[in-house]
Amino acid sequence: MERRKAKRIYAKESLVSNRQLEKWRAQIADELPDLIRRNKLADEAMKERTFSGRLRRAIHAFPRSPIRIAEDTGISWDDLDDFLTGEKPLPSDAIDRLVKAVKLKLPSVKATPRRAKAG
Repeated sequence: MERRKAKRIYAKESLVSNRQLEKWRAQIADELPDLIRRNKLADEAMKERTFSGRLRRAIHAFPRSPIRIAEDTGISWDDLDDFLTGEKPLPSDAIDRLVKAVKLKLPSVKATPRRAKAG
């Protein structure tokens, strides 16, 4: 069997593509500091030893993306993103929908009877 030789295609970059590339580089440079800040906030919020921190970890560990989870639960992406970074809380009904969506198991708490204090 005869081997075919690969054909190489050479194309010159146009001025439009160079301008677009520079535009994207400038946009990335503008957005990068805020993205780094929000990533740090999200990392710190996820490490919290609270119920919200546990829910954030469950959202990140869930097989679906956080954007898809937001769509499935009827929560706007901006609201969920602010919750994940710890910048804003969510209403309790939204928390309930998230817990159900990511199948987070809540620990059961045994009720202990209170003793009456002698007065």
